[in-house]
Amino acid sequence: MPANFFELPRELRDRVYEPCLLHLESINSWAGSFQRQELTLGLLFANKTVHYEARFLLYTQNRFDFTMASPENIVSFLETIGRNNADCIRQVYINFPTFLYLDFGDIALENNSIAILTSIQSSCTKLRTLTISSYSIHAMELKLDALNNLKIATEALKLVDTRFRAIKSLQEIVVEVYKDGPSGYIRRKI
Repeated sequence: MPANFFELPRELRDRVYEPCLLHLESINSWAGSFQRQELTLGLLFANKTVHYEARFLLYTQNRFDFTMASPENIVSFLETIGRNNADCIRQVYINFPTFLYLDFGDIALENNSIAILTSIQSSCTKLRTLTISSYSIHAMELKLDALNNLKIATEALKLVDTRFRAIKSLQEIVVEVYKDGPSGYIRRKI
């Protein structure tokens, strides 16, 4: 007698979906078709039950890389996948926010950085882990170190921390760094 796939326990069905939908590296929707070919997204169109189970796995278990995306691209991506799927995203990889002003009493983030964080905050309401790219951290470390003003550097990092912590569901902020940084003080503050 043939077995019905849906009579299997959910854990076993998830194990069938995993090789089709989980990616070891971050998923970068802007990287071209190579990475998308490694995922079997057609599985999402099999039927309603498979779609529900598979999409949950796809969005909760993968890390999404937004480092190459503009704010408009991120908004478009999150709108395209829909509110329910965006709510499932647990891990995002971004660049460190860029500063517009770094003057004493006038520290502000660029509009693009604010738009990206706002988009993530409003759409990915169950986000747990925010990972910051090492390349963008290094550039920011160099910029803050070049100021030769620890008060401004501290205030700038507090501003970014406040923006990150505005994402209420966030449990972990992972900051990737190169082994050697320009300033021990700035590295400790990060």
